[in-house]
Amino acid sequence: MSRIEPLPMGSVPGLEESFDRYRHSLGFVPNSALILQRKPAILKALAGLAASIWAPDGEVPVSFKRLVSYMASKAHGCNY
Repeated sequence: MSRIEPLPMGSVPGLEESFDRYRHSLGFVPNSALILQRKPAILKALAGLAASIWAPDGEVPVSFKRLVSYMASKAHGCNY
């Protein structure tokens, strides 16, 4: 459970594009993004970073990136 409650999606106007980036790259909007609505500039920057990491035109295949992220999450008890 997070220490800071996530805000409902759409609580802060102007972040729809950032949420769409998460939906496109991860398939969902993580709670960390909902919490970061309190700091919109940070959320926008982090969404851009995530989109760059998960871009399909990189040197490492997205399927391998997903496998690595899954194994890292499992090893640390994270549900992402």
